[in-house]
Amino acid sequence: MSVSDEFIAPFQRLQIVAAELSLGLIFLHQSGIVHQDIKPANIMISSGGHVVIADFGASTALPFSFSYEDFPVIPTSRAQKTFHPVVLNPDNLITFTPLYAAPELVCRNKAGLIIYDSRVDWWSLGVVLYELATG
Repeated sequence: MSVSDEFIAPFQRLQIVAAELSLGLIFLHQSGIVHQDIKPANIMISSGGHVVIADFGASTALPFSFSYEDFPVIPTSRAQKTFHPVVLNPDNLITFTPLYAAPELVCRNKAGLIIYDSRVDWWSLGVVLYELATG
């Protein structure tokens, strides 16, 4: 089933768009990437009718570390990759679209830092879906 199917009701089409965007964000976040600029202009529909997330110019790779529990005692154990929040100093610049940006991107804390992770993409997705649902 594709988003461009003319027989799908508008609400069902929105559900499909939401599901495909969610799957795209889950993939990015599991790879340690925060898109940081989810908005209608960065969402495209492919020729097959599927959602494509575009424009990774503002995206950020999350810092990570490895956890080596039971390593190398158990031969089948592997290192666990853990992602951490991005911390920007007062002199660092950040790129985002204010209308779709999560509060943690817009406002610095008392120390002047911006601390964020993949949750900023979920905020932006919520704003986009609200906009699509209400026009």
